[in-house]
Amino acid sequence: MFDTLIHMTSGRASEDERIDTTVDPALLVTDALISIDHALTHVPAKSALQLLEFARRRIDATEARVLADRFEKGASDSDVEDMIRSENNTSKAEAKRRAKRAKATNANPDIADRMDDGSLSAEQADVIASAAADTDGEAACDSELIDEVASTSPEQAKKKARKYVNERRSGDQIQTEHDRQRRRRTVYRYRTSDGDHVLAFQGDKTTIDKMERQVNALAEREYRDDGGRDVPRHKHPRTHDQRRFDAAEKLLSSEGETDGPSALKSSVRNSATFIITTTATELKNPDTTVFTTADGQTLPRSVVEELMWDATWVGQVYSAEGELLWQGREVRYATRAQVTGLIARDGGCVLCAAHYDRCEAHHCDPWEAPMQGETNIDRLALLCKPCHIDLHQRKRSLHYERTSQTWKTRPSRWEEIPPDTPGRPPTKAKMAKTKPEIHEIRRNKRRNDPNGDRQLH
Repeated sequence: MFDTLIHMTSGRASEDERIDTTVDPALLVTDALISIDHALTHVPAKSALQLLEFARRRIDATEARVLADRFEKGASDSDVEDMIRSENNTSKAEAKRRAKRAKATNANPDIADRMDDGSLSAEQADVIASAAADTDGEAACDSELIDEVASTSPEQAKKKARKYVNERRSGDQIQTEHDRQRRRRTVYRYRTSDGDHVLAFQGDKTTIDKMERQVNALAEREYRDDGGRDVPRHKHPRTHDQRRFDAAEKLLSSEGETDGPSALKSSVRNSATFIITTTATELKNPDTTVFTTADGQTLPRSVVEELMWDATWVGQVYSAEGELLWQGREVRYATRAQVTGLIARDGGCVLCAAHYDRCEAHHCDPWEAPMQGETNIDRLALLCKPCHIDLHQRKRSLHYERTSQTWKTRPSRWEEIPPDTPGRPPTKAKMAKTKPEIHEIRRNKRRNDPNGDRQLH
C-alpha cells in the first residue's frame, strides 16, 4: 500500500497500481499510516527506526517531485513556500528549506531518485539545494559535487558545499552579500513556547563573529572564576550556556559606564585570526583575489581593510600542486615542496656550487635573530653544510644581488645576528674518546642511516 501511494503521488504508477479515484486519497493515506504503525509495534526499536527513516526519505523525495512540478509550471519561490505553509503549521525557515530542495530537484531530478534509493539523505539534499541557490542552480547539476556530498556526513558536506560556492563567487558578489546583510541588521525580541524571552541579533557574519568572540572570551573567564577544571563540571554553579548569557549581559550593561564594568569590554580580546589562502596564479590578479577565513567563509575586501589592523593575519601561498611555499613564522623548517623549489632555482650551494644533496635550506633572515626571519621561499637559499656553518660563525649575511644576479655575503647587522647558543660542557665519555674514534663513530652512524632526515633551518 505504501509503495502504491508513493508511485501514485509521484505520477509513476502503472496501470495495475492505479487506485480507485472515487476513494478519498486522505483516507487511503490514513489507512496506510495506521497499517505501518501497527506493523512497527511488532519489530525491534532499531528496525522500526530504519523502516521509519526509509519511509521518511521516500516521502521527502515524493514531496520534492510534487513541488518541483510546480516550479516547472512557472511558480515562483514565494508561491511554493506559501503552498507549503498553507496549513499554518510550518515555519518560514522550514518552508524555504523544502522549497529550495524542490527547486534543486526541478533542475536535476536525479536528486529525488537518489533520495529514493537511499544514496542521498534529505539533509544532504538540502546541502546541495542551498549551494544551488547560491550558484544559480549550478551546484544541483554538478554530479561530482553530489557524489562528494553523498559520500560524507551532512556536517562535512556543508564544508564541501561552502568551498564549492566560494570558488565560484567573485569579490563583487561577496561585497554585495555583505552589504545586503548590513542593510538588514536588526535586533528583535520574542517569546518561546515555554514563555522564555529571547533577544536576537541579526546582521553580517563579521560583526556577529566579533560579538560572539567577546561573549566567549568573557564566558571563559567566568568559567575559571567558577573553578575551571579544578572543580567537577556538575559542581559548577552555572552551566556553559548560563555563563554565556551572563557574559552577554555584562558586556551589554557595561556600555556607557565610566568605571567598574566599563573596563570589562576593553579587556576582552576582540581580535580574530584570519588565515588567507590563495595561489600564485590568483596573485597575478589582485583585484579579483578572494579572501577566505579558516572556517571557509569569504570576506569582502572592505571588511579585510577594516579589520586588518585589529587581527592576526597568517598568509599562505601555495604552489600549483597545492603545496605550501610561504609559511611566515608558523613553521621554522622548510617543507619538501620548498626544498624542491630551491633545488630547481639554485641548483646547489649558492656559494660553492656543491651538489644539492649536500645542501640545506638557509634563512637569509635568521629565524632566531631580532628581526625574526620567516620561512618563505623567497627568503631561503641552498647552502652546503660547511658554507652554512661558516656563514653563521663569521656573522655574515647572505643576499641576492639583482644587478649581477648572484648571491653574495656581507657583514650582518645587529638585527640579523641570532643570540649565541651557550655550549654544553663535554661529557667524560666524549672527553675520553680520541679524535679518530669520534670520526669512526660518525662514519658508522652515516653508514647505518644513509638517508636520515636532514634538519632544515
